[in-house]
Amino acid sequence: MIVQTTTKAAFTLVETLVAVSVLLLVVVGPLTITTRTTKSATFASEQVIAHFLAQEGLELAQKGRDEFLLAHYQEPTTVTNPWTRFTQSGWSWDTCSVSINPGGCGLSLAATGQVANPIDCDAATNNCAIRRSTQPATDRVLYRHGTTNSVATPYTRVVQFFDVGTGAGARDPQIRVVSTVTWRSGNLLATQQVQLETYLFNVYDRD
Repeated sequence: MIVQTTTKAAFTLVETLVAVSVLLLVVVGPLTITTRTTKSATFASEQVIAHFLAQEGLELAQKGRDEFLLAHYQEPTTVTNPWTRFTQSGWSWDTCSVSINPGGCGLSLAATGQVANPIDCDAATNNCAIRRSTQPATDRVLYRHGTTNSVATPYTRVVQFFDVGTGAGARDPQIRVVSTVTWRSGNLLATQQVQLETYLFNVYDRD
C-alpha cells in the first residue's frame, strides 16, 4: 500500500515580516512626503499673510501722517504744523512712540476710511491681535483689530515709532516705523515673526 503525502507551501514568519515591511515602506513613504508638503505649504501661506500684514502696518502709519498733511492743505489756517501734530501731539504719538509706550500700538482703518485712533498693545489682553472680517464683501479691510463681525487669527501686529534726528534744527525730521507681526505655526514651539521697517519724513513742509 502506497501512502501519498501532500505538502502545501506556506509563508514563513520571516517572509511575512519582509512582506509587511515592504508594504509599510510603500505606504508610509508617500504619506510622509504628503504630510510634510502640506505643512510646508501652510507655513509658506502663513508667512505671506504675515508679510503683507506687516507691510500694511507701515502703510497705515504713512497714511496717518498724510491725513494730517491733507487736512493742513484743506484748512491751512485751522490745521497748522501737520508734522508737529503727527510726531508730538497727534493721535498716534503717545501710543506708538517707544519712548512713551514701549509696547507699541495697533493701527487699523476706521469705517470712514481714515486711520482709526491707535490702541495700546497691552500684552495682558493681547488686544493687538489681528482678526479676520466675517463680512469681507462690505468691510473695507479683511484683517483688522477689534472683535466686531470678526473671527480670531493666529497673528498679532505691533507698530512702533522711534525718534531719529527729530527736533529743532534737524535737516530732515524723521521717524523710524517698525511693524512686527508674530504668530504660532502648527505644533512649532517657537513663535514666528516678520518685521519690516520704514522711515517717515516731513517731506511736504517745514514746521
